[in-house]
Amino acid sequence: MDDFLEIREIEVRHASEAVAGRVRTWFASPRRVGILDGSRSVRLPHPEKRGFDIKIKGAGLLGGPIQFGRYVRTGPRAPIFDFDGRMMDDVASGHDNAFLGAASFQQAATEFDVTQILAGLGIAVVPCLGYGRIETADHDSWFSVFEWDRDWKDAVAIPAVSVEEYLQANIRMGRFIVDLAREHDLIGYCWYVRATDGTYRIKDLHPFRRADPLNMSQLSWVMQVIFALHIRCQASVHFQRAAKVENLPADIEAYPCRGIIPDAVAADHRELKASIVRPYMRRPPAEFDPRDLLKALRQSRIGSALLELCPERYVRFC
Repeated sequence: MDDFLEIREIEVRHASEAVAGRVRTWFASPRRVGILDGSRSVRLPHPEKRGFDIKIKGAGLLGGPIQFGRYVRTGPRAPIFDFDGRMMDDVASGHDNAFLGAASFQQAATEFDVTQILAGLGIAVVPCLGYGRIETADHDSWFSVFEWDRDWKDAVAIPAVSVEEYLQANIRMGRFIVDLAREHDLIGYCWYVRATDGTYRIKDLHPFRRADPLNMSQLSWVMQVIFALHIRCQASVHFQRAAKVENLPADIEAYPCRGIIPDAVAADHRELKASIVRPYMRRPPAEFDPRDLLKALRQSRIGSALLELCPERYVRFC
């Protein structure tokens, strides 16, 4: 059966009727015209604002239909950490829970909610206008809808920006991740778009979660923040290598950590991977003792710094 004929309902939440109508038309039409923006996003002319597009994240695979029933299976996983700091796998918010070309419900809803929270705090974000659901006889998939200025540059990466600007952006992002966790109990990772005046806006907020001192300790807060920083450290290298950028700075993977340790070097991040990420974040250890985890964190420069930065309301383990 044709993928378009399978769709029974297209639901759009929060967006204006004009925006919702354009989104519904996109999903319902077998002849789609839009600007590809990544493997699962398209941009369409904004029906209400000249010079702007709407961006649908979860619009289908490479501009085609959503591959219902076929999951992404590419990660990264989305671990959460219990009161003792033990890893649990949050399947619902992980990338693998989305169909090819789509988003999961938790990704779409979280993206919208966190965008509203950050905008309310006066933080410049890519506006999320709403999110919605595609229903077929057998499946539901989800998407987010954003407002996109056509002058924004999505590639805050070398060579679109200078090496120095890219390095400074990673330092700034590392500091932002930690500050948001300390001051507003929001923990996750994200990245930037660049406006024509050189300022930045935050994008890709679906990995965030709300930290709660009732259910989290110093150990779980630190582990959650380490995971967010580690993903940003990995991304600082991975995407540049994928773009075939050569002669990257030797310590580039540690630059997000320089937001808390100004002289962090690659060896600090590699030590973190060896002592914390591999044994405690990839899967729950066969034998887990929170005292061993605390010892490992104290012996790590990055872990020790975050133990010191953890808000007092979480510090109840030691």
